[in-house]
Amino acid sequence: MWDSIKQTFGKYFLFGGRSGRREYWTWTFIVLAITFVSVCILAAYAFLFGNTTNHPVAEGLFHTLFILLGVFWLVMFMPSLTVSVRRLRDAGISPWFLLIPIALCIVTFLVLADIGLSNMDGSTARYSDAFAFILSAITSITGFIFLILFCLPSKKE
Repeated sequence: MWDSIKQTFGKYFLFGGRSGRREYWTWTFIVLAITFVSVCILAAYAFLFGNTTNHPVAEGLFHTLFILLGVFWLVMFMPSLTVSVRRLRDAGISPWFLLIPIALCIVTFLVLADIGLSNMDGSTARYSDAFAFILSAITSITGFIFLILFCLPSKKE
């Protein structure tokens, strides 16, 4: 398992070549496991302390953990992208198709952020909740399709 992680970090900016299912899924499992544990810790803090303004130490720790999770995701983005590109190439699929879920995630985030910010300040959102729901559903379905694509066996060159 650690060899796969070292191998992925060793190819931090390498989009060429191929990655087998083992390398891809080991990397993905480690990133998702660390994310899951971090989010559980953040959720536990939010549940235990609720409004953390009454607990300055809890508030500082909550913000620190949240920032660390953000830094973790920034550091993991490039190797995750490169191993995904190499995995798609290994499965015989053009890596350019990876732009579809990336673009959908960005658009979905922007729409949900617009709705959330408009709810906070009482203004009218540019997008309806129904549009956000449909866009989120399309993004989820696309993610499921790519989950299947990443499971495909390697194609011979």
